[in-house]
Amino acid sequence: MLANGILLGFRPKGSQEEYVDLPELKEVPDLQNKPERVENTPLNAANKRYEKGIGDPGEMVYKFCYHGPVAGSTIVLLQGPASTDTELDFQETWPDGTIIQYTAVPNLSFARGGGINSVVDLQVEMFVTSDIDTILPENQGGI
Repeated sequence: MLANGILLGFRPKGSQEEYVDLPELKEVPDLQNKPERVENTPLNAANKRYEKGIGDPGEMVYKFCYHGPVAGSTIVLLQGPASTDTELDFQETWPDGTIIQYTAVPNLSFARGGGINSVVDLQVEMFVTSDIDTILPENQGGI
């Protein structure tokens, strides 16, 4: 499946409002949630032993087109919550109907090449404060 058409929406934490899709999404991060490997070896063991620790989604950074602080742009929509460290609910919707939901505090920054014909992107890094839920389209089960 291509990433084309993925949407990222947000709403106030715990709200039942509709998600507002952020405009001009360019790039989505990997969703790893890799569990930490915790070493727990007794002194009499011949080899190290490990237990599965808690997951870590890693660095989640979304990239957006940046055209300045235009009304309705991603930077305008997220500037307030980012500057006050406000948690928001986020929903990533894939073209096949898969939905990824989580709560996070967004942090805004810029990626720029700094040269002629270099594009400036708005980066939104998510500091995830909840579990990440995956909801598969109907009749396909769940993760």
